[in-house]
Amino acid sequence: MRPGRPLLRFLCSGAATAALAAPLLAAPASAATTPAATPTATPAATPGQVPDVLPPAAPGTTRIQIGAFNDFHGRLEAPDETDDGDPVGGAAQMAGVFDAMRAKNPNTVVVSAGDNIGASTFTSFIQQDAPTIAALNAMGVAVSAVGNHEFDRGYADLVDRVGVQGEPGADGADPLAAFPHLGANVVRADGTPAMPSFATTDVGGIRVGFIGVVTQQTSSLVAPAGIEGLRFTDPVAAVNSVAAQLSDGDPANDEADVIVLLAHEGSTGTDCATVQTEGAFGRIVRDSSPQIDAILSGHTHLRYDCQFPVEGRSTPRPVLSAESYSTAVDDLVLDVDTTTREVVATGHQVLAVEGFTPNAQVQRIVADAVAFAQERGRQPVGSITADITRAFSGGDDDRGRQSPLGNLIADAQLQQTEGAGAQIALENPGGIRDDLLYAESGSEGDGVVTYAEAAAVQPFANSVVTMTLTGAQVRQVLEEQWQPAGSSRPFLALGLSEGLFFTYDEAAPAGQRIRSVTLDGAEIDPAAPYRVTVNSFLASGGDNFTTLAEGTDRTELGKTDLEAFTAYLGLPQNQGLAPDTDLRYAPAAAVTPVPTPVPTAPPAPTAPPVAPTQTAPVVVPPSRTPTQRPSRTAGAAAPSGSLANTGAEVAPWLAAGAALVLAGGLLLTVSRRRSS
Repeated sequence: MRPGRPLLRFLCSGAATAALAAPLLAAPASAATTPAATPTATPAATPGQVPDVLPPAAPGTTRIQIGAFNDFHGRLEAPDETDDGDPVGGAAQMAGVFDAMRAKNPNTVVVSAGDNIGASTFTSFIQQDAPTIAALNAMGVAVSAVGNHEFDRGYADLVDRVGVQGEPGADGADPLAAFPHLGANVVRADGTPAMPSFATTDVGGIRVGFIGVVTQQTSSLVAPAGIEGLRFTDPVAAVNSVAAQLSDGDPANDEADVIVLLAHEGSTGTDCATVQTEGAFGRIVRDSSPQIDAILSGHTHLRYDCQFPVEGRSTPRPVLSAESYSTAVDDLVLDVDTTTREVVATGHQVLAVEGFTPNAQVQRIVADAVAFAQERGRQPVGSITADITRAFSGGDDDRGRQSPLGNLIADAQLQQTEGAGAQIALENPGGIRDDLLYAESGSEGDGVVTYAEAAAVQPFANSVVTMTLTGAQVRQVLEEQWQPAGSSRPFLALGLSEGLFFTYDEAAPAGQRIRSVTLDGAEIDPAAPYRVTVNSFLASGGDNFTTLAEGTDRTELGKTDLEAFTAYLGLPQNQGLAPDTDLRYAPAAAVTPVPTPVPTAPPAPTAPPVAPTQTAPVVVPPSRTPTQRPSRTAGAAAPSGSLANTGAEVAPWLAAGAALVLAGGLLLTVSRRRSS
C-alpha cells in the first residue's frame, strides 16, 4: 500500500473465488422491503456548510460519516455556475465539501460509485484522465466501485495503467489510482474474480466494508474487444455472496461491522417508488441482503435520497445518488453501537457543492491540467456557420432521435475511409458527448472549431474500422436501433452518412420494422456486399449492434474517430460548414403518395397542374417533443430545419396544405431540403 492512505483490505482471489464458487445467498422473501417508499426531508442547507442530519450521537455509539460521489467523468473544471457567475462543481470544490465533512467529523471516509473517468472533458481527456485520477488521490478517495466507463480503454488499461488494487499491475509499473476499484460481479470466463470484490477500512474504530458492483449491461456499453474474456454477472447474487462472507463470523474471513454497497447501477426515476420498484436497480434495492446497511449508487446521473424499511433491520436502509459531474455529493451518517457493532441511527442527504471552499492542492492539479489542455486545444481545426448539435428533448440530449451532428460525423468517417471502399458510415449517438457551437469558447472567434471543441464531441478515442456487410446485414443493423427489451434506452438513432435513407413501421413486430433501405436513391440488394465504416466500439458489437461484429474484410483507418473528424473539418471544401437538417429516415407511411382530391365538376385546366413534391416529415417518437438547446451566446438564432434538435415540425405544414387543397383545389409544394 502507498504510505499516507487509509488502510484498506480488499479481496480479489483466494477467498473471493471460494465465495463466488459457493452457492450464492439470495435475500429471502422476508428480507424484501415493504412496498411503501420513504423519501427523506432534506435539511435546510447553508452554502459552504454541511447541515446536521442527526441529533448528537448517544453515549456508547460512534458516529461515522461517508462522503460519496458518482459519475464524475473527468469534470476537473466546474461544469456549472451560479447566476452571479461563481463556479459550481469541479474537482477542487467537490474536494472542499469532503474537507468540510472531515472538519465536522474526523471519522469520515470518501468513496465513489464509479465512472470517475471516461467521457471526460478535453482538460482530462487530452492526458487520458491522468489528472483526474491525481485529483481523486489528492482528495483522499479511499475506494471506488468500477463503472462501465472505467473499461472504455479496455480491461488491460484499467488493470495496468489506471489500477484496480492501488498496487502495481501486471506490467510492474505503479498505477495512477492509489485506491482500489471494486467489481464483485466482474469475473473471468472460468468464473474467477477479475477485480477485487470488496475493501474494508477502519473508520473511528468501526470496521466498514465496501462492496462494489457495476451494471450488468456493461458488456453492451463498452467496446467488446476491450473486455474479451470477462463476464458481468447478476449484481444481486454477487453482493449477497460477499455480504454473507463479511458477516459470517468466521475469523478466517474479513469481518465488517458496517457494510455499504457501491453500485454503479441506478434508478430510472427520482421518486422513491421508482427507485424501489423499477428496473435492474429496483431489484438491487429490494433484494440485496439485509446485511447491507446503505446503498450509494450512480450510472443514471439522477439525484435521489430515499430510505426503505427492510425486514430484519432495526433501521431503514438509505439509498442515494448524487447526480453527476461533481455538482452534488452524498452525505451518509451512521451511528454505530460500540458494543453490539450494530447501526442504531442513520442520517443522509444529497448535498450541493455550491459555496464550498475549493481544496488548494486539488486546485493546483486542475490548474496544471487546464494549462496543458489550453496549449493543445486552442489549435483551430475547422469552421462552421451555425450550431451543429445533438438531438434534444426537454432540454436533455436525446439518443433516440437523429441529429445533424451525428450525421456529420458519419459523413466525416465515410469521406475519410473512401480509400477503403467505404459506401456507408454509421455513428452511435452515445459516442457524441458535446455540440459544435458557433459562439467562441475562448478567444478563437465565432465559428472557429478548435481541437478542444472537437475532442469534447468525440472523447473516446475509438479507432475507425471499415468492414464488408451484405445488404441484408445492413438492414439488420438498422433494425438493431430498436434495443433489446429491458434496455435503458429503447431506441438508439444511428447517425447515417449522406445517401443512406431508410423507412420504418414502428408498429411492426421486432425485426420487421425496417421497410426500405436505399443508397443514393436505389434500394440496397440483400445479397450484395457493401463497405461500411463505424468506430471500433460499434465494430465489436457495442450498444447491442451485434450484426456489426459479423463484418468481414476489416480495415482500420489508422486514425482515431477524433483524428478522422478533425481531418474532415480541416478540408478546404469543408470550411464554413452549415448544419444539414435534412432527415435521413422517415416512417414508411410518409413516403406513400398523397392522393389528389377529385372535384365533382373539374374545370378545364388552363395550365398543366403542378405535381406535388413529397416531403419527409420529422420522426418524433411517441410522447417526445423536441426542444432546442441554447447555444453559448444567449439569444443567438437557432438553426432552422427539420431535424429533432430544431423543434421544427413539417407535419403542421402538410395539414395546412391539405386544408388549402380541400378549400380551393390548391396543391402545395414543400421543399424537402432546407438551408439553415
